[in-house]
Amino acid sequence: MNLEYICEQMVRILHGNITCISESGAIEACYGDMAAQCNPLFTDPEFLSAVHERERKDYPDLFYEKDTILYAVVSLENAKIVAGPVSTEKHIKDSEHYLMQHHHISDETGFRLSFCELKVFVSGILMLYHMITGKELTINDLWQKNGIRETDIIEVKGQISSVIFEHQEQELPHNPYDQEVRELDSIRHGDVEMLNRSLAETYRGEVGQLAKNQVRQAKNIAICVIALASRAAISGGMIPEEAFSIVDGYIMKIEDMNNAVKIDSMMRQAEYEFAECVAEIHKNQQKNELVEWTKNYIYQNLHSDIVIGEIGQKIGVNTSYLSDLFHKVEGTTIQQYIRKEKIRLAENMLRYSDYEIKEIASYLSFCSQSYFGNIFRQQTRMTPARYRKKYGKWKEPK
Repeated sequence: MNLEYICEQMVRILHGNITCISESGAIEACYGDMAAQCNPLFTDPEFLSAVHERERKDYPDLFYEKDTILYAVVSLENAKIVAGPVSTEKHIKDSEHYLMQHHHISDETGFRLSFCELKVFVSGILMLYHMITGKELTINDLWQKNGIRETDIIEVKGQISSVIFEHQEQELPHNPYDQEVRELDSIRHGDVEMLNRSLAETYRGEVGQLAKNQVRQAKNIAICVIALASRAAISGGMIPEEAFSIVDGYIMKIEDMNNAVKIDSMMRQAEYEFAECVAEIHKNQQKNELVEWTKNYIYQNLHSDIVIGEIGQKIGVNTSYLSDLFHKVEGTTIQQYIRKEKIRLAENMLRYSDYEIKEIASYLSFCSQSYFGNIFRQQTRMTPARYRKKYGKWKEPK
């Protein structure tokens, strides 16, 4: 096994350093850009000692600093391989500041902490572990081995008992399940009036406590409600990828809010949007599974140059049959539907983003900005520039 070669290649995947620590606790080698200058294992002897003294495990040992700075340790017979640090948050200024303050890293080194998505980092660590040890672990195995301890389970069970006791003591139940069912059914059926009635119901009970802080409580409730609403909407016929995108957008907005009343209002707005989307689907569509698969594929690939023949291959049907079926059910060709959905997404980007028109055209895989402009004008009766001037809501952050 050529350990040096493996480590040199893996730093490109993990976007962070890989350091080899000997059995005595000395650094034998380090791989990665500016490894020595920017690595706390070099700048902070106490940290190096703490990593060296971590319990040896027969699986990759994951650990965090300040919740977002991630490391992984793979223990060998006479050494340890340490991957990191990397940040699992895109906004990493606080993490960089923390490392510089706590590990004696000078800003003269031009220190920049690398970002790596958690799922990418973990997959890379599993690959590294397999190449070094020959052993295979799934991601779920890794989470379980690094995750919940027995003491955590005991604490959770104690918390559950405490919640049950308090509600019984106060004779105050949770919000009724049947009301929640009516609320979600109204979204599933695209019935806005039914949603109005379900939200206006009065009942004895209250939603559970999901956080001690009032704003965090409102955010957690909103996340739960919006996620449930999206599943009801998908059950009602909404394209899953579109529903998931709406969830992401609303929750990201809610995470930036600090007013519990406004958070609750935004949560309800999401529910109404899902109900209205389903209502529109029911009004205009007779459902067919192959057509729905086609539409979902199109939605997932709007940024690509979609080839109709590839859609048929992907879902396993003859292209001509799929084209005829789609036209019969939707009243439009697949190509026309693709253009309509691309322009719909372009409208959203013109309203809410600062992307230039040529960037939007390129992102949606139009062959040129002028062709994009022609298709956009055919569908909206406006040029992209005029549309943005009339409807654009994006403003430069202050």
